[in-house]
Amino acid sequence: MTTSTETLNADGLQRVLREQLTQSESGSFAVVEVVDTVDSTNAQLLSEAAGSDAHFLIARQQTAGVGRRGGAWQSPPSGNLYLSYCFHTSQPLSVVSLFPLAFGVEIARMLESELGICIQLKWPNDLYLDGKKCGGMLLETKTMKDGVTAVVVGVGVNVASHPNEELLGRPVTALQSDRQEPVILEDVALAVMRAIILVSDLSSADITNYLRRQWPDRDFLLNREVRVSQSAGIDVRGVAKGIAEDGGLRVDCGGTMKVFYAGEVSLGHVGP
Repeated sequence: MTTSTETLNADGLQRVLREQLTQSESGSFAVVEVVDTVDSTNAQLLSEAAGSDAHFLIARQQTAGVGRRGGAWQSPPSGNLYLSYCFHTSQPLSVVSLFPLAFGVEIARMLESELGICIQLKWPNDLYLDGKKCGGMLLETKTMKDGVTAVVVGVGVNVASHPNEELLGRPVTALQSDRQEPVILEDVALAVMRAIILVSDLSSADITNYLRRQWPDRDFLLNREVRVSQSAGIDVRGVAKGIAEDGGLRVDCGGTMKVFYAGEVSLGHVGP
């Protein structure tokens, strides 16, 4: 195996995934699809949402990858992970909104177990390694009939390479950076897929309890001065104080606690 999706075999990934998730209901029938090029793995699964329950799509390259708030996600064919997963749920949207936080925590835990590295989380959906961004998530939904919601979570991880820091205007890194031993793309893909399935199977109470226990230890912003830039052009400054029960970012603004659900958050030199 090498760090290229050219060698990622869908049947092999699906078989290993099912072997590793024998106790997971959705893991027992998850479908894994690997393609060479696609405009966006998220967009593709959203367009097929009705028939794509428990469906992974991995691409070697995305020509129109999308990040949070509609920004472009650079997705060259350079040995990185571009993955999306679609599943159907009857959970209310208040619970669905917590999924990105929980996905992030479990992905961080799985990567730490697999690679021995410490991944932190920058609210709401960025993965950080050594103080630099190494990945991110995008969650989108589509309302189906009978109260069912199709959820598509996209995950991008810089495995073998990362974008130019000067062009992005913020520190970025890759899992392979500063490591002597090779980081195998297939191992990263399996770790991310296991994490996603395990979280998607949790009940609403389990998700809340899970975040209460696990988020603080991974919180990249906790007790640091931050700036929250909102769409109206208003910047709010304060000290990050973790997340609220409903997933919002708690910020102490000079003694007044405010909770944010949207906006770009920056920390010192770390851009949004």
